[in-house]
This record gives sequence, C-alpha cells and structure tokens, in this order.
Amino acid sequence: MSRKYFFSFSLLLFLLFSFECRAQFGMHLKSDYTRYLRYEKITVLLTVRNYSGNTMLFSSKDAKIFFKIQHTNTGMPAKCLDLQANPAQSLILGPGQSKELNITLNSIYNMQKEGVYEITAYLNHPRSSRTHVSNTIDIEVRSGSPILGKTIGLPSNSNNGIIKSVNVILMLFTDVNSKIYCLRVEDEDNIYATLRLGPYISGTHPQLDVDGTSSIHILIQVAPRLYSYLTYSFIGRNLKLRQQRYYIPENGSPELERKKGFLHITHAKIAELGTDYELLKEQPKQ
Repeated sequence: MSRKYFFSFSLLLFLLFSFECRAQFGMHLKSDYTRYLRYEKITVLLTVRNYSGNTMLFSSKDAKIFFKIQHTNTGMPAKCLDLQANPAQSLILGPGQSKELNITLNSIYNMQKEGVYEITAYLNHPRSSRTHVSNTIDIEVRSGSPILGKTIGLPSNSNNGIIKSVNVILMLFTDVNSKIYCLRVEDEDNIYATLRLGPYISGTHPQLDVDGTSSIHILIQVAPRLYSYLTYSFIGRNLKLRQQRYYIPENGSPELERKKGFLHITHAKIAELGTDYELLKEQPKQ
C-alpha cells in the first residue's frame, strides 16, 4: 500500500472512530402510516438507544427531544403548539439500553394543513457535546369525503345546563393502497375524535345511527360476507369504543334496525373467529 493510500485509509478510520465516540445516542423514527386523515392522531415511534457507557437521565430542562416538521408544499415549518412539551421528560437510559417512545405529533405541532410533512427528531443532553439527529420520514395529511352524518346531544350531569351538540360524520378516506371508513366527531370549535373503522368494500352501503343514550352505532361491510358492528360512547368529552362484533348474513343483508328505542342487527348472526373470518388487517385504532 502506498504512503498516500495508507494516509487516506488511516484518516478515514480516525474520522469513523471519532464519529462513533461522539455518537452517544442513536435514534430511529417511524410512523404507523405514511398517509393520515386530517385531524387524525399522528403517532410516531421514536427508538432511542444510549451508546454513552453511562446512565443518562433526562431530568433537567436542557435534556430534551424535539422535532423539525416542515410542510414540503409551502416550505414552512409546522407551528409548535406546546413550547413546554418534552417527549423525553423523566426518561432514564442505562448503558446500551434502548427505549421506544410513542409520540402524538399533532398534539404538539400544528399539522392540520393538507400536504406532505418532512419530520426529523432531535435530542439534546447536557452531558453530550452535540445535538443528535434521527432519520427523516415523510407523512402525508389528506381530507376525507363525508358519507353519512348525524347531530347528537352529549349526555350531561346537569338537568339545567345547555345540552352540547356535536356532529357525527362517517367518512371515506383514500389511504395509499386502499379506501378506509373513518369516523369524525366535531362541533364548530373542537374535533373530539377521528378514528379508522375498517376497509371499504365497493358497492356496499354503510349504516350509522344513534340510540337514546347518545351512543353511536355503525354497521359496515369489511369483507365478502362479513360485517363489522361498532358502538362508540362518550365518557366525558372522550369518545371510546364500547363494543365491536362481526356478523355474517342470515336470511338477507344485515341491517341496523330500531325497535322499542333500541338498535340491533337483523338478518345476521354473530361471526366466529377462525371459522367465518380471520383477524382483519385494519382494526379500529383508538
């Protein structure tokens, strides 16, 4: 090996060794989906690994994780809604240890505008001499198309107060490879929930109704001869999935029917897991 090439090879090894010495943290960022419905929770998984050889505490305000989120269509950064937010708060990492952090980005940053967002995570720690950077991912935000809607009143603990009304909207959302049924509950000021319900089957007619307790009932076909029946209820101002069952047709097409104030499924029987269907890929995401 010539002196010139030996010097270049030695310099490369030195630079690589220097980088590894300074890389006290490793970070990897990924998301559940590459495309999200507008106002849906955008949750990412950030894996942080400690390469420092020391136990690292994130107890001070200078030990933090933050994000750079840029709307690629406009080139503008997403506005931070909570300047005090720190996903690394109270994090403790032993030597060589890694931990996974689930972070809802649009609770910290304004990501309501449609388009593609370029997202990178950053980590600062007072015992590290540099800012550590994750990989960059792209997430697209799109609007859906309303199919069905109801206006309902929310249960109240008071007999005298004004009853709060919200709009319940069944939507169709075009994901990367398929269409998906989604549910949105909103009023003029707030979005209470935006949830994925299940895959869309062409030519079918979804059903939406509300019972006397303001619980939301939805019946959608999610596979040939398979229907998903979902019931959602409000707990305070939070919408929760109370029940999900699968049905198969019996003596006709399954339908939501109201009888004596109650909603139930007709022309159907409960499907059996492993016999009538396997676990579906797209389950309601809470």
